[in-house]
Amino acid sequence: MVGDFAKKIVARKNATDEWAELSEVVDEVRSLTEETGETARYCTNMLETKGVHANLVEEMKRTSNRMLADLEHETNFPDEESLHQLKPRRRIDLYLFYKECLTNIIRHSGATRVSAELSVSDQDIRLIVSDNGHGLMGAQEPESLRRRAKMLGGS
Repeated sequence: MVGDFAKKIVARKNATDEWAELSEVVDEVRSLTEETGETARYCTNMLETKGVHANLVEEMKRTSNRMLADLEHETNFPDEESLHQLKPRRRIDLYLFYKECLTNIIRHSGATRVSAELSVSDQDIRLIVSDNGHGLMGAQEPESLRRRAKMLGGS
């Protein structure tokens, strides 16, 4: 609303080209704000949906098949029954972490083969995602993965 108000003021002032640029910037800010709002609503709805990620293994396999359709890939979930016992929030965070791993592999690694294993013990949850890509410079993990790992209380 504030952006629309700013655009009306610019229009009333019989705007020059310099002021017209401001109007374009306001349009861009509005577009980003609307997109952010839609994303926030989607995330909120996803978190409130009953049974979301109830079958974490199936959703991770489906996501692997969809995202890695052009790559050789395999998944291994030896403790499938234990995964069903995880709290819904933990399952969601694990799923999003896994999806972020796959996204990074697709965008940056140049890999042709990907494997993933998710296991659970009394003490911890271990997700190992590996690929045959070229790796990262200086072995620095992506900030997005570090942030998601922190949300899970892990590394």
